[in-house]
Amino acid sequence: MRRHLAGDGVKARALRGTIASLGLAGSGHVLRFVSNLVLTRLLFPEAFGLMALVQVIVTGLSLMTTFGLHVSVMQNPRGDEPNFLNTAWTLQAARGVVVWLAVCALAVPAAQFYAEPLLAQLLPVAAFGLVIAGLHPTKVLSAQRHLRLGRYSALNLAIQVISLIVLALMAWWLHSVWALVLNMVFQPILALAVYTRFLPGIRNRFRLERDALREIFGLGKFLFISTIATYLINQSDRAVLGRLIDIEMLGIYSIGFALATLPLMLAMTVYGSVVFPLYRMRHPADDPANRPKIFASRRMVAAGALALSGIMAFAGPVLVDVLYDDRYLLAGPIVALVSMAVVPQVVLHSTMQSVLAKGDSLRFMLVIVATALIQIAVLVTAAPVFGIPGAALAIGTAQLGAYPLMALFVRRYKSWDPLGDGALIAAGFLVTGAACWLHRDEIALLLP
Repeated sequence: MRRHLAGDGVKARALRGTIASLGLAGSGHVLRFVSNLVLTRLLFPEAFGLMALVQVIVTGLSLMTTFGLHVSVMQNPRGDEPNFLNTAWTLQAARGVVVWLAVCALAVPAAQFYAEPLLAQLLPVAAFGLVIAGLHPTKVLSAQRHLRLGRYSALNLAIQVISLIVLALMAWWLHSVWALVLNMVFQPILALAVYTRFLPGIRNRFRLERDALREIFGLGKFLFISTIATYLINQSDRAVLGRLIDIEMLGIYSIGFALATLPLMLAMTVYGSVVFPLYRMRHPADDPANRPKIFASRRMVAAGALALSGIMAFAGPVLVDVLYDDRYLLAGPIVALVSMAVVPQVVLHSTMQSVLAKGDSLRFMLVIVATALIQIAVLVTAAPVFGIPGAALAIGTAQLGAYPLMALFVRRYKSWDPLGDGALIAAGFLVTGAACWLHRDEIALLLP
């Protein structure tokens, strides 16, 4: 094992990157879980419901102003040049200010739409964290580009630990949703200081180079649409449920959803930090010998995440019953239901990375848009009738509905893995479906 981890080759860096990413993501999720337990005892369910709406709006506007900066730095041959990095950083900083101003303008209309007056005050404060995050150095992207994730992972873990401690103290002091909102500003400030001081790389300066702008926007014009569609995939359930259920139940849904998607978040971290760079360095389209290695990496990550999803589906209701007070009991069946719904996403999340690694943002966009349209169509049809189970149905069917288009495109780049995809999705549904059958009486309580 030491022999495989040693050295500076792609395989060694990928293995070290996987270990670092898993360590960071796993530790981070454990910390957030512990923090969640503490916060649910200090705050009311309504606070988590309000934060769900804040996230829907702030995240939506943030994604609607992205130009694919992360992918541009990761994928572009000029991704190590100071002029290119400084141009990307300047755009990132400007974007943070633009999003904050847009959120400020929409704060009052959003509060009126959801009939929650406090949103008008919460939204501008929460969105200011994006102004700070826009100043984060490109050192982070450089570390991910070259799979040098050890120091970055350690620093990120330290940031999470400090932020969660501060959040718990603010919740204890304020007993209000304001603790959650203020932490959205504190954490980016802390991260800015830590990344700037301790990560190696260039010191960013404001600069706009014409060639860099052309290359970034050339790739980003389709990624812009993709990110809007990604937002709809990730947030549309809460956006719709926010109008259909009360704010307390939305908070309970958010707690259950967060627990159920822990395995998915873990898989996405490894996909983004390790599998995508592997596609860039050893793409199957460049050499057929790369296919078994890439497929093995994807299958290993997906299988591990599915195993965790199965555990969450079976143990979720019991876990909620033991660890949370009676106000949050309905989060238990939500954990089981959502664990089954995200099975296709766990398996297929990295599939289109093979297309994006070749700079084909058009086909990447088409798949994401198709997924979003299917999810919204099912959501607006099923959620008003079936409530939370209807929202889960929309999440589960969207990826499957878009799979034929996905397969068509990845086959073009010699990256389609039908055997692995089919076997993993079937196994995931079998296990999580059995858990939902076991907890069917509790799930029935979620129906309107």
